[in-house]
Amino acid sequence: MPAFRMTILGILVALPMSVGQFPAAFAAAGEGNRSCVGLDPPSDGVVTHRFEPGPGYEGHWGIDYFGDSDGYADAAARGRVAFAGEVVGNLVVSIDHGGGLVTSYSYLGEPTVTRGQRVERGTRLGHLSPGPIHDDLHFSVRIEGAYVDPETVLGCQPRSPSMGLRLVPVDP
Repeated sequence: MPAFRMTILGILVALPMSVGQFPAAFAAAGEGNRSCVGLDPPSDGVVTHRFEPGPGYEGHWGIDYFGDSDGYADAAARGRVAFAGEVVGNLVVSIDHGGGLVTSYSYLGEPTVTRGQRVERGTRLGHLSPGPIHDDLHFSVRIEGAYVDPETVLGCQPRSPSMGLRLVPVDP
């Protein structure tokens, strides 16, 4: 069995994020006991539907944004496009950020990225296009396959010595 070196990483500090982002992020944390190393919101629109999971496939497994000013969904962090295509009639882009963190952006009018492409934080992933069923952006976050409330991992969050930390195997 190969030995893994275990490293403590913040849940939001995925391995692919660049070290150069941290000083600016921490400088922005000047609001007392808050840490600003989270994911960026994929839209500057208003959150219109919050995370409300239900049993099985019922409920709402992400958050919805409406009224984005530039009409694009943007990558929440650096990663690689794991999927860009149609799911049940909706255009979706999913990004693997490493360390078990995956974000998905749904109800796009047209993706502007392709599977396998590397993206940076803020990369435009696709046009938002009002449609007959959805006129918003649905954003979801999974960690090790489990959906989590995206609002708990966006932007500045309250600091806690243990909340948000997990062990991640790192190849030597």
